[in-house]
Amino acid sequence: MNQVIDHLKEAQWLNRIQVGDDSAFTEVYQDYAPRIWRHVYYRTNNRETADDIMGETFLRTWEYVRVRASEIEHLRAFIYRVANNLVVDHYRSRARAAIQMDEEMERTLGYDAEIDLHVEERLQADNMRRALLQLQAEPRELLVMRFVDDLTIEEIAEALGKNRNAIYVSIHRAVKKLKEVCSNHAYVN
Repeated sequence: MNQVIDHLKEAQWLNRIQVGDDSAFTEVYQDYAPRIWRHVYYRTNNRETADDIMGETFLRTWEYVRVRASEIEHLRAFIYRVANNLVVDHYRSRARAAIQMDEEMERTLGYDAEIDLHVEERLQADNMRRALLQLQAEPRELLVMRFVDDLTIEEIAEALGKNRNAIYVSIHRAVKKLKEVCSNHAYVN
């Protein structure tokens, strides 16, 4: 049901933007900016880079949507695709292959100021994050997009420019691999 509501909200935003209502894009930004920032930060491990890429993501999205809003089927997936492309460009320009996390990032991801997690939930989140770090970049990215960013299979496929079935299978394999990591290292009870 939420997917239908989200899709309708996105369609309304796109229609409003197309007819020149700039406030609609402000609403899009307010809704998606924190999620995009977190997604980029998780992948780059740098606050400044996350700020820059998030800003560039919305600038490029704005430029595209103003002219071609009718070509976009899923706005959220489109925004994630732009962000993902910019992250890839970032790493290509720096010739870095691996995404590494440091203690600062682990602390940041483990605490969300808006949500007062119970100690046990925090522990489980920390354990899950450590288990995710054991995975290669692509399966980790898929799991983050699906379960942290709460994107649908269709949105992930569109964001990554891949087939829906391939994404489904890859996520299934990533979950299986994560379960193996968890059972081998006793990360999760």
